[in-house]
Amino acid sequence: MSRTAQEIAAVLLETGAFLVRPAEPFRLTSGLYAPFYVNCRLILSRHEARAQAAAALAATVPQPETTVVAGGVTAGVPFATLVADRLALPMVYVRTEAKAHGTAGRIEGGDVAGARVHLIEDLISTAGSILAFAQALRDAGAEVDRVSVLFSRAGASAQQALEEAGLALTAICDLDTLLAVALDSGRIDEQGLGEVRAFLADPEAWSARHAA
Repeated sequence: MSRTAQEIAAVLLETGAFLVRPAEPFRLTSGLYAPFYVNCRLILSRHEARAQAAAALAATVPQPETTVVAGGVTAGVPFATLVADRLALPMVYVRTEAKAHGTAGRIEGGDVAGARVHLIEDLISTAGSILAFAQALRDAGAEVDRVSVLFSRAGASAQQALEEAGLALTAICDLDTLLAVALDSGRIDEQGLGEVRAFLADPEAWSARHAA
């Protein structure tokens, strides 16, 4: 694991962004119950943590070829803004769907036709939202082939989907690194780690056993 990955893992732990709660599992957007949850938004309330995250993400953006930084609504927007500020680049954000009023646009902040866009998101799991945001940018005429995330727990199916869509993923920190740092620092015990591993081995079965 890289030093940067370890530093971001520490940031996630120090800000309380990594929660492990097997007895009171979290319901995910997929409908499954999980013993852990990662909320990168908690980084935003702390200046030093925010700066570390911004620096790590900005370092993944190739220059000078990148002409626009984009973030997806909602969690990707503040991180994309931080990166764009650091790199002095234009920034846009992508809605989950076109708004029903005003300009009825899905991309806000400027015209991306002909731009080489780097997509920034807080995290990736199934890759569904990232694929949708990238396609919206492409439909608007942008060239998008790279996405950077602060944290990844993407499995093989998500990685394959990104590859098939022509998207190269850079993740600053992954779940293995986060778990290792959490265990070393005493933020998680062996029992909690075992529950997380059990969920990762068979999410559906773990969820079924712990559903309310």
